[in-house]
Amino acid sequence: METSRRNRRARFAAVAALALGLTALAPVAQADEDGPVEPLSSSQCASGRFCVWSGTNYSGTFWSTASVGLQDTTVAVAGSVWNRMGVDVRMYSGTGGSGTIRCWNNGQQNGSVSVGSASIRTMTATTC
Repeated sequence: METSRRNRRARFAAVAALALGLTALAPVAQADEDGPVEPLSSSQCASGRFCVWSGTNYSGTFWSTASVGLQDTTVAVAGSVWNRMGVDVRMYSGTGGSGTIRCWNNGQQNGSVSVGSASIRTMTATTC
């Protein structure tokens, strides 16, 4: 009976250790549209989306969209940007499409910028 208890305890300890080890390796949850979280990397930016990170090298708060038109972001100043929309995107330093404009061409990616990104407008063509 004592051997059986030791075996159960040993199995439980092994399973618990494995579970704790896997938890430590689990990735950080990825953001959905308009959801800030700590990002994993540029791989968060799915095809067909415009993505903005607050930090350089695709770090910090993450925001992305696949919607068209004018919209405010949750990232006031972008440190990294990737346009995977298929059309050009205008980025504005102010909300509601106000302030300084920066154009991001279809496919353009930059992991080290400092640009106002309070709002964006997706264009209907591939030119800003």
